[in-house]
Amino acid sequence: MAVEVTSRAIEVLRRALEAGRLDPATAGIRVTLATGLRGAELRTGFAEQAEPGEETVVADGIRLFVAPDISGTLDVGDEHDRIILR
Repeated sequence: MAVEVTSRAIEVLRRALEAGRLDPATAGIRVTLATGLRGAELRTGFAEQAEPGEETVVADGIRLFVAPDISGTLDVGDEHDRIILR
């Protein structure tokens, strides 16, 4: 599995941690896919550590805990600084 993170996505993720008053040294962001009415949708949330099977990706000091079914590039969509998968 290969996950890359754009600089724009890193900025958005860093702002999310700051808004949540979380220290990147102790908190990370979990990235998962959820299936809904509109198909697969990328979801993010705060976490302290990876779950079994997740890959830990460190991008410019931000820890991401990535679900095993995700590969590609995390980027920012044009709508509301939303993290997307390309």
